[in-house]
Amino acid sequence: MKKITLLLAMLALAIQVEAQQTFDLDWAIGINGAAASVTIETGDTVRWTWADGAPHTVTNIAGSSEETFDSGTLQGEGTQFSFTFSVAGTNDYRCEVHPGSMFGTITVNEVLSVEDKFVQNISWFPNPVQDELTITSLFKLDSYQITDVLGKTVESGNQNTNVLNVNMVEYAKGIYFVSLASGDLKTTVQIIKN
Repeated sequence: MKKITLLLAMLALAIQVEAQQTFDLDWAIGINGAAASVTIETGDTVRWTWADGAPHTVTNIAGSSEETFDSGTLQGEGTQFSFTFSVAGTNDYRCEVHPGSMFGTITVNEVLSVEDKFVQNISWFPNPVQDELTITSLFKLDSYQITDVLGKTVESGNQNTNVLNVNMVEYAKGIYFVSLASGDLKTTVQIIKN
């Protein structure tokens, strides 16, 4: 009986270790809000990569963060800081050098399926859109398809990117649906074109 219990405990630990992931965020002046916010599960790691040469920090905001983390001031494009989150809750953070233009929130859930991670970590802006729509994802987007309210495909493409920019200048005003795929993961978002 002890062997079966030990085997089941080892299997549960192996499944939990496999579920842990590392998510990458670019970190530069002007990256904030949705572009700097993710929803993950306990045990996941967020890795910030400096996307410019300026000095930055990744620092939790005391009183509005479940965990304490601070990269210290680091400089140089490509510099990285990683933190593994182990407590469920929200973690507001910012760059202490550029607090007004670099900030975000890491939301940590006890358990989150891969599908939920995919759906909850897609951001699109602006909405309504005039000219260019930007869609960001923690998962590489393999393909996208834009359809109008009648179901007619107006644009589609294959990508391998975390950031998708769609020029919508020539689109007629109205509602559009953007279907996104990353491997077997799929979701659809609604966009309004002004």
